[in-house]
Amino acid sequence: MKTVTSPQLRVAKRLTLTGSVQGIGMRPAIARLAEQSRVHGFVRNTCSGVEVHVEGDTESVARFTDALRSHLPTASELDSLQQIAAEVEQFDSFAIIQPSELNQQDSLTTRVPADLVVCDRCREEIRDAANRRYDYPFTSCTDCGPRYSIIQRMPYERSQTSMTEFALCETCQAEYASASDRRFHSQTNACSKCGPQLWACDANHRTIAGGHDAIELAATAIRNGQIVALRGLGGYQLIVDAGSQSAIERLRRRKQRQGKPLAVMVGSLSKAEPFATMNDVEREQLTCSAGPIVVAAATANARICRAVTQFASESSAQSAIQELGTIGLFLPTTPLHQRLLDRVDGPLVCTSGNLEGEPLAFERDAAMDDLHSIADVWLHHDRPITRPIDDSVVRVIAGRAVSLRLARGYAPLNLNIVIERPTIAVGGHQKVAIALSNGRQSLLGPHIGDMNTIAARQRFADQVHDLTELYGVHDFDIVCDLHPDYFTTQWSQNQPNRCVQVQHHHAHIAAGMLQHGWQDQQVLGVAFDGTGYGTDGTIWGGEFLRCTASSFERVGHLRQFGLVGGDQAIREPWRVATSLVRDALGDSQAAELSFQSRDARTLIPLLSRPALSTVTTSAGRLFDGVAALVLQIESCQYEGQAAISLEAVCDQSALGHYRFPIIQGQPKIVDWRPMIRELMQDRADGVPPDVMAMRFHRGLAIAITEFCDAYSPLSVVLGGGVFQNRILVELLADQMRARPLGLPGMIPVGDGGLAAGQLLIADALARQGSSQLCA
Repeated sequence: MKTVTSPQLRVAKRLTLTGSVQGIGMRPAIARLAEQSRVHGFVRNTCSGVEVHVEGDTESVARFTDALRSHLPTASELDSLQQIAAEVEQFDSFAIIQPSELNQQDSLTTRVPADLVVCDRCREEIRDAANRRYDYPFTSCTDCGPRYSIIQRMPYERSQTSMTEFALCETCQAEYASASDRRFHSQTNACSKCGPQLWACDANHRTIAGGHDAIELAATAIRNGQIVALRGLGGYQLIVDAGSQSAIERLRRRKQRQGKPLAVMVGSLSKAEPFATMNDVEREQLTCSAGPIVVAAATANARICRAVTQFASESSAQSAIQELGTIGLFLPTTPLHQRLLDRVDGPLVCTSGNLEGEPLAFERDAAMDDLHSIADVWLHHDRPITRPIDDSVVRVIAGRAVSLRLARGYAPLNLNIVIERPTIAVGGHQKVAIALSNGRQSLLGPHIGDMNTIAARQRFADQVHDLTELYGVHDFDIVCDLHPDYFTTQWSQNQPNRCVQVQHHHAHIAAGMLQHGWQDQQVLGVAFDGTGYGTDGTIWGGEFLRCTASSFERVGHLRQFGLVGGDQAIREPWRVATSLVRDALGDSQAAELSFQSRDARTLIPLLSRPALSTVTTSAGRLFDGVAALVLQIESCQYEGQAAISLEAVCDQSALGHYRFPIIQGQPKIVDWRPMIRELMQDRADGVPPDVMAMRFHRGLAIAITEFCDAYSPLSVVLGGGVFQNRILVELLADQMRARPLGLPGMIPVGDGGLAAGQLLIADALARQGSSQLCA
């Protein structure tokens, strides 16, 4: 490539591109532009980004540098493009070369690329019987395929991914080397001759088919009502026919997932339309290269079994089914999913491959142990999954995509903050995700899950190790929650690293500040969730906090109420309802509450004895109690289920609202007792549940707005899982449209985003020289 020639009138430049610049076809795009511009040199990935050396006559080099930005892949996100003069080295061509040093030693500067769903052109190839990649389930190109899930080290090169095990055949190598081919330097390039292989096993783990036949066998099993365990891009998934109630019920029983809704995979946007009413933002999310599950308004359609979008109470006395009103839809993530859908010719339930509460299974042997009681048929492959990752879930609220679960396609998520001291933040106890900064970049890692099981805790520890190794994080501080009983808190305090504890709701608001670039401002935070450990040792959850990145003042909260049974009250909202009515209307009214299988009178003596009940300001529990009164929901299978039902039944055309007066003081109290009195009167008068539900949502939104008005002109930030509620957030967006309002976004507004806020707070404290770090 490099020759000694007679001196020519040449100039040279060295360019460095940073940001999201690897794993998206950046180097092939630059190489093609160089050929068009008639310049020579090279382009390579580095741990800092993408480095380009370009030389030629002055006009050609200027033409190249001027056109570079407009010729980058659409998926690129440039943080910077630096140019400096360089020494002319007399290259006689332009080439993509390997990094001079592959083994990462220092902190990683460039972003780690996210996984991308199968693109349209690869989809066409696998459906074309005349194409050499017909039915090949690991077809990919520079525009699609695994990235994060197969990376072993950075920079992004095939030799540093799990694809290094598969040597390219002659034909694939020719594609890889040809600048005119769309697989030019595609690190995941492969075909059935040289790439990963697929095979099917029965429930006894005997191999029964391979290749095309394995896909056909799995499709037949699904049509026959069986459960298929499929090894996908980031782990195993469990798949059944979405139109078969018996198959779905069997999946729910075996997976032990009685309550939560199930995601549905469909073959295309046009095939999604009959099942959901979607706006343009939802369609954009559904078809984007990240390929998340999109939660949208469900339509009535007989082809989707009711068991997918509805849940039945586990209480035998409560047989009514509560409509959720939404459905989670997504398109095929890999060629394997696409060809399975093509053969079944119908929507598929596609859910995480795990027992409820356990982490996602991703290794073959462990999966066969963990899921042996669930799956009837298995689809395995031999491409190693380096980093397990679940499917992302988004919901469009107030015209914005809101992340409910940050995972495949979006994680790792870049955080717009530079922290000098290497730091990791570990989140809370539920929906745990890790955030970290290596001194050069900050990010929020993928969803791990709740820390209730040994397996989940091991997955957490594994991810801490994997991410710190990948990003070159050494000698780091740890940030955790205040709650002494959280596993992540106990883990953090048992490490030799320095540790700082951060209040739960301050972290929620800090995450929102980071989302909107308000980390240097003072804001008014509205932190509404289920549970958070307060600085006074009580359970908070309905908080108004005047915040900076380093401090907060609790200026208001919901009126406290009692919970009998602690965590049991989360699963039995009738307990919360009894407490609310007793506080608002007295013992006699509470004793008259009618629950089909529960006796409210048994709780009243316990509520009158403070030692036997916990007090809380939790907005999440307030929603649960109101749902129990409005919808007669006595028990739930998961946290938030009652609140989701309450949102789902709202009649948005209904008039009126319930009152939440604000009691002045330090802090101020938002009093929910008048709301309960008015709701109970409506209940006695036979007002329909959908009207009562809407009056509650509207009344709460009005109270939040009135509270925030007293702190104008501070920007308002919404934080906490309650603000996954579309109706509440859109009411607030409408009422506060004249002032800066930090709405939920891609940093999860619930506990999945806590670590991002913790990271910001720890940095702010460190910059102030705070002594809150504890060894």
